[in-house]
Amino acid sequence: MPTYPKIPAGARLSSGLLTSMLPTELWKAASTDRTSTTTFADDPDLTTPLAANAVYRVRFVLLYAALDAVRFKTMWTVPANASGNRTAVGPDQGAVLSVTSGGQGRWGVHNFNTSCTYGTRDHITNLCAAIEEATIFTLDAGTLALQWAQATSSASPTRLGIGSSLTVKRVA
Repeated sequence: MPTYPKIPAGARLSSGLLTSMLPTELWKAASTDRTSTTTFADDPDLTTPLAANAVYRVRFVLLYAALDAVRFKTMWTVPANASGNRTAVGPDQGAVLSVTSGGQGRWGVHNFNTSCTYGTRDHITNLCAAIEEATIFTLDAGTLALQWAQATSSASPTRLGIGSSLTVKRVA
């Protein structure tokens, strides 16, 4: 059954309010590689502004690759004073997946600024998948962005692949 945005009683309906509740969908049209860095940085494509005093449902689908010893790690940029937690679902940080099968997974709930490290397929072009989701409650306007880096610095690239996506829907 579809869910519909909740508009507070007495709120003035406007085209701007209704338009703000349409989903925003962003995706990577090209892969981004990072080398020799464990410093988190916002992804150039998976970032969007959020309004103040709003509630958003957010989903990142991450298609990534890294060498086993390097791994892939994430956290989020959110507006100041935002509240909520994010889920992190993907290969466990201790797992190296085979070419044909899965492996052990992680199913955690974390703060937005908690680092999550994922396992990989031990190849810089064979991609793995992770999904991170949250409901974000904002007090201040600001930016939502996926931050990512190598878990261990390496001259071999870690990649956030083409087709990775961000879906944001304002629900209140």
